[in-house]
Amino acid sequence: MKRQIEILAPAGSYEGMRAAMNAGCDAIYIGGSSFGARAYANNLDEAALLQAIDEAHIRGKKLYLTVNTLLKEKEHAKQLYSYLEKYYLQGLDAAIVQDVGVLHFIHEQFPGLPVHASTQMTLTMAEGANLLKEYGVTRLVTSRELDLEEIRSIRENTSLEIETFVHGALCYCYSGQCLMSSMIGGRSGNRGRCAQPCRMPYQLWDDYGRLSGEQEKYLLSPKDINTLAIIPELVEAGIDSFKIEGRMKRPEYSAATARLYRKYVDYYLDKGKAAYDKLVSGEEFREDMLQLQDIYNRGGFSEGYARTYHGKSMMSLYRPNHGGVFVGEVKEVQGSQVGILLKERLNAQDILEIRVGHEAVHEFTVKEPHEAGVILRTTAGKRPSPAAEVKKTPNYGQMKAAGTRIKKGAQVYRTKNNALLEEFSREYIEKDAQRGMTGVLVAHTGDRLSLTLRCGGLSSRCGGLSSRCGGKPYESEEVEVTVFHNEAQPAIKQPMTKEKLAAALEKTGETLFYFEELSIDSDEDIFVPVAWLNELRRAGISRLQEALAGKYHRNLDGDRNLDGHQGRKQAVMSAPDGKTGAGNFGISVSVQTELQFEAAMNFLEVTAIYAEYDCFDIKALKRLARRADREIKDFYLSLPQICRKKVYGNLKQDLEELINLPELTGFILKNLEEVALLQSLLNEKMAEKQIILNYNMYTYNKEAKLFWQEHQLEHFTAPIELNYQELRELGISDCDMVVYGHLLLMVSAQCLFENTVGCARAGKNNIQGRLTDRLGKSFYVKTNCTTCYNTIYNGQPLALHKHAADIIRLNPRNIRIDFTKESFNEACQVLRLFYDRFFCSGQDVEELSDYTTGHFKRGIE
Repeated sequence: MKRQIEILAPAGSYEGMRAAMNAGCDAIYIGGSSFGARAYANNLDEAALLQAIDEAHIRGKKLYLTVNTLLKEKEHAKQLYSYLEKYYLQGLDAAIVQDVGVLHFIHEQFPGLPVHASTQMTLTMAEGANLLKEYGVTRLVTSRELDLEEIRSIRENTSLEIETFVHGALCYCYSGQCLMSSMIGGRSGNRGRCAQPCRMPYQLWDDYGRLSGEQEKYLLSPKDINTLAIIPELVEAGIDSFKIEGRMKRPEYSAATARLYRKYVDYYLDKGKAAYDKLVSGEEFREDMLQLQDIYNRGGFSEGYARTYHGKSMMSLYRPNHGGVFVGEVKEVQGSQVGILLKERLNAQDILEIRVGHEAVHEFTVKEPHEAGVILRTTAGKRPSPAAEVKKTPNYGQMKAAGTRIKKGAQVYRTKNNALLEEFSREYIEKDAQRGMTGVLVAHTGDRLSLTLRCGGLSSRCGGLSSRCGGKPYESEEVEVTVFHNEAQPAIKQPMTKEKLAAALEKTGETLFYFEELSIDSDEDIFVPVAWLNELRRAGISRLQEALAGKYHRNLDGDRNLDGHQGRKQAVMSAPDGKTGAGNFGISVSVQTELQFEAAMNFLEVTAIYAEYDCFDIKALKRLARRADREIKDFYLSLPQICRKKVYGNLKQDLEELINLPELTGFILKNLEEVALLQSLLNEKMAEKQIILNYNMYTYNKEAKLFWQEHQLEHFTAPIELNYQELRELGISDCDMVVYGHLLLMVSAQCLFENTVGCARAGKNNIQGRLTDRLGKSFYVKTNCTTCYNTIYNGQPLALHKHAADIIRLNPRNIRIDFTKESFNEACQVLRLFYDRFFCSGQDVEELSDYTTGHFKRGIE
């Protein structure tokens, strides 16, 4: 049998779910009332979600629930079980998970529920993903930044299903690594509340001035991805599920994208590469691409990272939202009258924008249809005075009042295709696609009527290439039901022929089914009232729906021992850590330069140095480790933020040289790939090196700690986003706690410098710049050319010296100071300040002038 590819569509509402299913998807992913990464979508309440699970199964589809946020300890302990239990019993097909604590809990309490490892886990290699298999993970959702070669490598090295985003919005930052929205406004992407600061305007500067262009305002805003043209390459890379982004978009978007990806995937699987290449070079493909652009695009489309590492062509630098479709050009301007030569057909109620350069200066609604090639005339309004007010528009930030700067040659874009939206609403929202079933009617005189219905097996996907239900069949277990009615009577006048019986039964109307095949076993001289046949059909379809939904319903295998589970968790959490009392900790210092290292050497209370791998060569690391050892300080190597295939190979080679260095105390790990690498290098000798998990490994709850302890990892870093009370509830005696540092807000495969002034690698590794937002707030930018990613840090450092008493009560394992761009003198000032506040108190120490206390008091939602 030919390979099947799942089309996985977004659903931000019940209407969006139905639209996507009617258009041909195989599965949808959707959020419930809690714990989903799109908290502002029109997510379903409990009753609606239970109904949606059944409806998906009746339609022969799957429903995956997003539980892909980080849970605080209170939520984990008190809410997660009751939230998931009903959906588990109803037959939920899978949960999409970010938090390893949630993963561990589901595996313990709902072992029959498949789990998909969310892209928020930042999985870039099979080595990391394979660590999760023993916890019921059946699928990994790859990081969006991976190219085809990396996906092929994952396919070759794991038995897990592979799910990859093929269409929709692209984050600037690696998913799961972004703290920008959280730190700017308290809306955390890790909690499903991202405010999308990446879609706001910024300017890039270095010491000599501004680097970004006047019009290139949206430096962190990637184009949406569209991979229709490269479906053969995606299929052959080994991807099992084509995922479409867009739970915040309208139902018509879900329908349009599901329909076209279903169509083109099936075409390739049917016809092969040569026929596919011919199709995508023709007019039909152009028209389909135009539909996708009309529905939503962001400065056009890119293929994402599939065939390129990064680049300016992937960015929407001039506009951060829907870019519309080019439909014409201004050819005439006479006073307030503007004539537009149309390049595309327009529909009544289409909305158009006239743009000068990249700026929208006039918006209007088309009143009646117009064909391509004609001149459309409109009144652009009187030219306003220089003090004219700027009017807000729902489509694009701010727009000058009508008629200000329109000249010949100005381009015109359609931002709403009304007829297209109405078509998708009519075809995929207002009416349902039907699923095929077979039936057998038995009608013999003196016997009760019986109707047997079967559904499943080779069942058609709706919304594909054929006129009625289309697509290619997929395997599922067949369901059979039989219903009965009154006894058939001998005919007095006109007998019911088999044709009449079939015609009456086949009127399935607006149900979710139609008869692919209907057999009639009847006597020749028989009478059956049509009303009886209608009742029989309705009863049969109702019973069939119950059976299709019911075969997925589950029972809990015995009572779940939640109290026992919590007790075991508490026992593990209470294991002694060797500490003798509150405040019995040292200072750990993370360094990126040798001058920062020298500053740390001057302080006796500094007990550990964390050297960033990206910032030092092997020779320097060995020298620094020996120096730290002479000063009786532990020395740790802090590994890269992201560890993709190429970096993994280089890192492995370096670690093989460093791992037996006696002066090297251990490692700071920042991703699952590094956990797997260290386990493979150390084998049974994990205890010989100290391993610390960085704060981006997210231990927001005790269950997450339990997960890591099962991997012999027991030293953590306190979560940056939790406040004082939440840290108390979690317990951080096994954690370092970051008390100072320019916090890492974003790590990106894109390069701000390459996208503005060109690649910086030629002898300029780790160059620095400054990003400013529309309010003048600054962020610190750094290239990491060794590992080829950009990092963006908060311009204000986190500084918790004034909360020393609270932190001492929290009793962390160590307090941690993270240096990034600090000079020797600045590093010494910071160390003196924190030494005074935590170990002396009362000294006359120079205060910091500009800093933030982050979430220590305010927290996040």
